[in-house]
Amino acid sequence: MSRIITVTSGKGGVGKTNISVNLALYLADEGYRTCLFDADMGLANIDILLGIYPELSLEDVILEKKKISEIIIKNYMGIDIIPGSSGIQRMADPRSEEIYLLVNALSELDNYDFLIIDTSAGISKNVVSFCMASPEIIVVVTTEPTSLTDAYSLLKILSLNGFKGSVMVAVNQCRNMEISGLVFSKFKATVEKYLPLKIQPIGSILIDAHVADAVRKQKPFISLYPNSNAAKGIKNIGRYLMKKDPAEFAGYGLKTFWSKCFKFFTDPLQLTVSKTVNKKQVPDKGIKGKNHTSELKSDKEKEDSHGTEALILPPKEPVVSKEETKKEADLQDIFLILEKFNQGISSISSELSAIRSIMEKGYMNPEHDHKRGQSYTDRS
Repeated sequence: MSRIITVTSGKGGVGKTNISVNLALYLADEGYRTCLFDADMGLANIDILLGIYPELSLEDVILEKKKISEIIIKNYMGIDIIPGSSGIQRMADPRSEEIYLLVNALSELDNYDFLIIDTSAGISKNVVSFCMASPEIIVVVTTEPTSLTDAYSLLKILSLNGFKGSVMVAVNQCRNMEISGLVFSKFKATVEKYLPLKIQPIGSILIDAHVADAVRKQKPFISLYPNSNAAKGIKNIGRYLMKKDPAEFAGYGLKTFWSKCFKFFTDPLQLTVSKTVNKKQVPDKGIKGKNHTSELKSDKEKEDSHGTEALILPPKEPVVSKEETKKEADLQDIFLILEKFNQGISSISSELSAIRSIMEKGYMNPEHDHKRGQSYTDRS
């Protein structure tokens, strides 16, 4: 029975696909039958990273009635690869007969020890659906504030829709392990304070020039530079996964996974906290929890809206560069935006646009704060 692990991130450019590819190769090198599923409906990043250009993709299974075995790239450096490409978009809007066909076709993949799913970047319904159906997810973040806030927003959507799986966090592109620990500590404290989720550190990958060199050569860095810092980070992540008891996921087969995945593809997702101001209020159909009859927020929603805010400002002291010449004015801008959070945020997209407006002005950088002796995370 396959262990299904979805690798995701709140935003692009954090190294998610590179981690997916190299992790799959390491697991295969350790003797595990491993399949890598390219679930990115946009750019074929796996193809680019490895210099392979598949003739067929999941779209051919849907439209041309090809067998899943016909589209698999077999035994590439020890792993099998399923090119998703535009077929992922087709999966998000399937006809009823296609759902039955795809569930049965994709369930044939149960002869692997690990199925690693590399999602698109960002927070789309496709990404959320793969995560919701998966018993294990790896969320890749960096030390950049926008990476952390976007990852938090993804986890918030998952929690609103009742995610019960295991959440593991990998910190990528960090300068040293101390900064990685500080970033994860802050992220964990914020997530577990405002969301009903527990997250675990799965490992860190340091900034390594070998990674960029491997990308240019279209080869995995774990094979080109097996002793590099990046390769060591991947191996630590792989060892963490191998140590987990397989019995924890017993009874969770691929047919169950794909059935759940298509359910989330086709059903509306809840994107806001349900309001409880008036029992007579009836939410609009479509997206659950959407209600325009009142601007009042429930106590729970007010509490949840503080989550991304906590990633920007610690409880006691704002993280603002001492070199800012307009410090007081900048702080006022931040507090005004945070006040708006408390008064009127009703969706994830609203949170992100406001948070990003702060980040683009460069008010916070955990590595600079660390150099100044200020902690980017709470020491709790």
